Amino acid sequence: MSWKKYIKIAAGLLIIISIIWIIYLFVRKTETFQNITTAIFGNEEPIIAVTLDQELTKITEERIFDYWINKKDNSIYYIDETGSVSKISQNNSPEIINSQNLNKLNKIWVSYDGDKIAARFNYPNLPTFSIFDIAAKNWQPLPSNTLAVAWSPVADKLAYLDDKTLNITDFSSKKTQKILNLTQKEVNLDWISESTILLSTIGSIDNPASLWSINLKTKNVTPLINDEQGLALKWANDGSMGIKLHTIKRAPYTSAIDPNGITLAAFSFITMPSKCLIEKEKIYCAIPDNINAGVKLPDDYYKKSVYFNDVFYLIETKNDSAKIIFNPETTSVDADHLELFNNTLLFKNRIDDGLYSLQLNP
Repeated sequence: MSWKKYIKIAAGLLIIISIIWIIYLFVRKTETFQNITTAIFGNEEPIIAVTLDQELTKITEERIFDYWINKKDNSIYYIDETGSVSKISQNNSPEIINSQNLNKLNKIWVSYDGDKIAARFNYPNLPTFSIFDIAAKNWQPLPSNTLAVAWSPVADKLAYLDDKTLNITDFSSKKTQKILNLTQKEVNLDWISESTILLSTIGSIDNPASLWSINLKTKNVTPLINDEQGLALKWANDGSMGIKLHTIKRAPYTSAIDPNGITLAAFSFITMPSKCLIEKEKIYCAIPDNINAGVKLPDDYYKKSVYFNDVFYLIETKNDSAKIIFNPETTSVDADHLELFNNTLLFKNRIDDGLYSLQLNP
């Protein structure tokens, strides 16, 4: 055998060994995260922290549609089903700051500092988008052909998709820039880093959905997830990780993924992504204690045809640990939209549409 053939064989072996080593490193990293959830939500009992219902506070007596935190004045704001915007004072009494009616309010998106929100209403017949400015206390409409929006995670900018293009409006300079030609209809936008916007189609248990990454510098569009049933996503504020729900043969699965759509951990529990909050190396999740057979996720959750009794968990990815931080005994809780605020965990309770706070241990 000639020396050239020896070199080719050796080079081939090196490539194979390199691939095996890379796979090993990835699997080892994944298993570290996986072991947390398997031990706690698999065969072993979780560590239970004693947290009494007395540490749970209902902040609003009236029903809310959604809420947010304004980092500029360190206050909580909420919007009700009619579109009325209120600020919560220190004694938890609401102060209405705008009472304009929004018909068939569907969703809101909050700016990085909480000083503005975008709202979609007149949904689904004639979806309309407007911006509410807390400082000015007024609404300003977005173009009538707007289909989806996302706030920058680091600046006073809003990306919006119309029927032809993806655009970005800078509220500081009051200028709008066209990013690229893009034709989509029912989609979600998530601006996860200064240079990256994620675009996903709307998933259901019967209809597959996909996820793409848009590089704002190169204008390249990269597919990340292709045609998965029941796809639902929730991203960390810094875009470092996402919680993903999808279904296989109509069975739901929950996992943690990186910004490229790669699975970091396949959880052994099932919950909706909107029931989780990723905060640096901690994941707070409200997890249903039981999901009845025949429940269609995410569809039944969106349609409000199913409600859950949740238990609150904290997963610490750095320490490879997890525990129950709250197991309601006297209060029915179906939590959605979790946020941290002054050492409390805020959430909307879908049972009564109230805003609640849970005191966390130091």
